[in-house]
Amino acid sequence: MAKKILVSIITPVLNSIDYIEQCIRSVLSQDYPYIEHVFIDGGSTDGTLEVLMKYQKQYPEKIVVFSDSRLNKGAGEAWNVGWKIAKGDIFGWLGADDFYEPDAISTVVKFFQENPDAYFVFGDCNVINKKGEISTYPRKNYDLKTLINTKNFIPTPSAFYKREVIEKVGLMDTNVTGGDWDYWVRVGKLFTLHYIPKALSNFRIHQKSVSGNKNALRMYIYDDFKISRRHGGSFFSRRALLYYIMVAIDHSGPFKDILYTIFLKMLYVFGQRHRIKNRIKKFTHSINNNAKN
Repeated sequence: MAKKILVSIITPVLNSIDYIEQCIRSVLSQDYPYIEHVFIDGGSTDGTLEVLMKYQKQYPEKIVVFSDSRLNKGAGEAWNVGWKIAKGDIFGWLGADDFYEPDAISTVVKFFQENPDAYFVFGDCNVINKKGEISTYPRKNYDLKTLINTKNFIPTPSAFYKREVIEKVGLMDTNVTGGDWDYWVRVGKLFTLHYIPKALSNFRIHQKSVSGNKNALRMYIYDDFKISRRHGGSFFSRRALLYYIMVAIDHSGPFKDILYTIFLKMLYVFGQRHRIKNRIKKFTHSINNNAKN
């Protein structure tokens, strides 16, 4: 009889009452049966913990809850704790405000079954912005140099890996903001980064999320440069350029806030280029179809 492959999903959580049930249900409703969902709670006080306990009581074989208010180093620390608690053969991470596509886990398990020499795989991810608009960020199978110097092309909620990866790479660095990106680089130095051209998860950006907090961007830029250099990144990379601009802004005296706002708007515009191109393409396609008719 074939071994049942257990998939462990780690979810760090702190005061996430607005979205936590959608996150839980997206895992419970997967079409793959052998899943445990491990929640690492940092001491929620908004009713989140009560919701988690309710689901744990209802699904004791699938929901694991660990809560400790002394956890104060962010998602990275919670991730490390979750890895130690989880019993799975395959691991994934899902934010408390994110959710999976219905067949995400079965897609990943099938990939690993068909590719026994693979240890790490990632798929595409839908991004839901503050207005509720959804964009799909397709990721190509770039090389490790691109990952270090240019951008993190691995969407964390759509990344899955075998237990052997954790055993060989170790735990996450909790002293940097981009701990997941640092971890993917460390993984990429030891394992092949495989890619599935399919959306596996939905990542939500909102006011309360770290990604939706404009002040968090400053920390990311500084830490991204630190991580890039740690792994041999170039002084002339895209990450380095953003770092130099951020340093200049932070030393611009009374103009700092104005320049920072302009900088954020420029990053937003550049980040939306793919969406603008897609809209133009759809508009042109619509015109061409109408002309033919």
